[in-house]
Amino acid sequence: MKIGEVISRARRAAGLKQKELAAAAGVHVQTLKRLEGGAGAGYSTVRALEKALGKAGATWTETEDGYELHVLLKSMK
Repeated sequence: MKIGEVISRARRAAGLKQKELAAAAGVHVQTLKRLEGGAGAGYSTVRALEKALGKAGATWTETEDGYELHVLLKSMK
């Protein structure tokens, strides 16, 4: 699984739209769309998205086989 797919899955699991995640990470929404579509991105862009997704409860770790996605489901009270 490529990093763009991991970010896309994490974003959806966190219940965020592309526009929301892009704003939270301080990146342009077109950059996020390209990344999720399979294009590459710089380290700082991926790191900003990782931080924003972490605040929303979705993180990932790199493994030998790709990435492992972790999602914290928050209870709705």
